[in-house]
Amino acid sequence: MAYLFGPVNSRRLGCSLGVDLVPPKTCPFDCVYCEVGPTTRQSLTREDWHTREILLELEDYLRQGGTADFITLAGSGEPCLNLGLGRIIRDIKEMTAIPVAVLTNGALLRLEEVRQELMAADVVLPSLDTAREETFRAINRPLPEMSIKLILEGLEALRREYPGQIWLEVMLLEGVNDQDADLTALRRAIQGIAPDRVQLNTAVRPGTEEWIEPLSPEEMARAAVFLGAGVEVIAAFSRARAVAGAGGDGAFLEMLARRPMTAKDLAQALGMSESQVLEELHRLETAGLISCDRYHDRGFYRAQAHLN
Repeated sequence: MAYLFGPVNSRRLGCSLGVDLVPPKTCPFDCVYCEVGPTTRQSLTREDWHTREILLELEDYLRQGGTADFITLAGSGEPCLNLGLGRIIRDIKEMTAIPVAVLTNGALLRLEEVRQELMAADVVLPSLDTAREETFRAINRPLPEMSIKLILEGLEALRREYPGQIWLEVMLLEGVNDQDADLTALRRAIQGIAPDRVQLNTAVRPGTEEWIEPLSPEEMARAAVFLGAGVEVIAAFSRARAVAGAGGDGAFLEMLARRPMTAKDLAQALGMSESQVLEELHRLETAGLISCDRYHDRGFYRAQAHLN
């Protein structure tokens, strides 16, 4: 599949079918923790990328009996950069009853046209790692014309206009945005946005920069309490579901080209035993098709070249 990936087990969305709306890696940010890798095309310009082809591929997937808990518009960059976003959401809603989720970094929510295109989605999952300008530039490394003020204004406007669920994700990094000043500003911003959920994450996978460090479970729990009632720490996968038709080199390489994964992640996503997965990973690594990096005593596998 050129534009679909998975379904994969998601900590937030269950069995999630990913839909890649932009070429890798096209984004207004170049976040230090991004598991997809460095931004190669940093842009705020919206373009129409393969809208028809994306919809045809999804239609074919559904016609063959493919299913998921969510169809998630995400992938190798910022999905709101695709001018076809609104049409894609509307057409998906006509094709299937599977709910539509949109992952976004919030950079384009200041635009009324983008907010209107999101109206038909069931869930919008924006990220907000800080409410302080200095920290915003250190973590998200945005284009110069962007500011945290614009990001917050866009999120607040989305809350006023959008009738669906907003699940806000916060990525906490040790020594970067976990101090009192950052958490206090973030708590104030969360109160202004009033999302339906606030989900805390930390750097459990390798990111763009090697220096990033995760918070401990205890530190994450303390941050959740500080940020207010209803804030949750994103847990590990709660269940595994076998994916019909999964397996083979193509499935492995497709997933590992999107983001680094452990053998356990792959076993859950592909409905295979971990021993079977490890055997396949060893073969692919020997062939030079994938590599394995150690990160906090866990092995993360990634494809040697990103899918185009």
